[in-house]
Amino acid sequence: MKRALSRAAAAGAAAVLAVSLTAQPASAADTWRKVDLPFLWPTARLYKMEAVASDQVWIAGRQGYICWQPVPLVPCVVHSHGNPVVRRWDGARWREYPLLGWNDQGAIWQLAAGGGETWIYGGFDWKYLAKFNGWAFEPASPPAGENVIALRGGPAGVWAVTHKSGAESLYRRANGSWTRAELPAALRYVNDVEARTPTDVWAVGQTQPGRGVGGVREVPAIAHWDGSSWTSIPAHTESGSDARLLHVAPVGPGEVWAATARSLLHWNGTSWTEIPGPPGTAGIHDLITDDAGTPWVVTQRAPTPFGLFRYADGAWEEVELAPDSVVSGLAVVPGTGAMWAFGRTGSSPAVWRDS
Repeated sequence: MKRALSRAAAAGAAAVLAVSLTAQPASAADTWRKVDLPFLWPTARLYKMEAVASDQVWIAGRQGYICWQPVPLVPCVVHSHGNPVVRRWDGARWREYPLLGWNDQGAIWQLAAGGGETWIYGGFDWKYLAKFNGWAFEPASPPAGENVIALRGGPAGVWAVTHKSGAESLYRRANGSWTRAELPAALRYVNDVEARTPTDVWAVGQTQPGRGVGGVREVPAIAHWDGSSWTSIPAHTESGSDARLLHVAPVGPGEVWAATARSLLHWNGTSWTEIPGPPGTAGIHDLITDDAGTPWVVTQRAPTPFGLFRYADGAWEEVELAPDSVVSGLAVVPGTGAMWAFGRTGSSPAVWRDS
């Protein structure tokens, strides 16, 4: 399973207007079907998905968001940040679990599952971090008391990106506790982490935040974790905000797919091959690889709509899951090849699976 990290959770919630794309939908859409969601209050949105097993597919987001503006472009007169949404597909239906200690409005922005653990993070004040105990989510302390900015899960366990005093750190769950994993000097800011196995973990990011500090533009960086330490891997040589690595999806030892804002990149163990994104791509929002190693991306095209594409046989194919549908993210059930997607149909949240 692969999904991109979001440094600003609001960015993950934005951009959900649908516009028709120029490419023709691929026949791959024939195998997808919609999975009915439980009742959610109006203006519900889904922000994250994790697929651990066929009976452990998690979604997170919020419902009941209200912003009443009597006049456009003025502050909300009536406003509610809504209530959190966390549900698990058990193979037949969606289950809801208590969020112990939750006394806030807002969303669950981050969700990570792996290594037998499931974690969530959110709230209006971005302070609610909790671990699933089998019947409820229990509040937990962040690693080393630092501010969590992203959670990442996968077959090899859960990872957390934290921020404190202007610096980022990376922690992994090991033996029921958080353990810091020292990063290479070049990889100062982490955008994505993917743990294929405990000894085959990849992290991507850049040397500087945003557009750089002190006039120095960020340079893309990538590193590999062998179970005990990180090793820097040569990144593609461009620099700037359109070149930094945002997403990573390892296929096997020495083979990795990655993505910048506008391009797909393939690492064969010695060099990179760059593939321009689908025509008109304004941003690559998500990247996964399926059971055959084929990369799939969720792209953003100007002005804001999302589109789903796969790269097969040297060409991009658009996959339209349903009329008036917008895909926001993807997940793959480890070891099965089963794929899931989430987004919306019209103004309502939606979930699909590749059956």
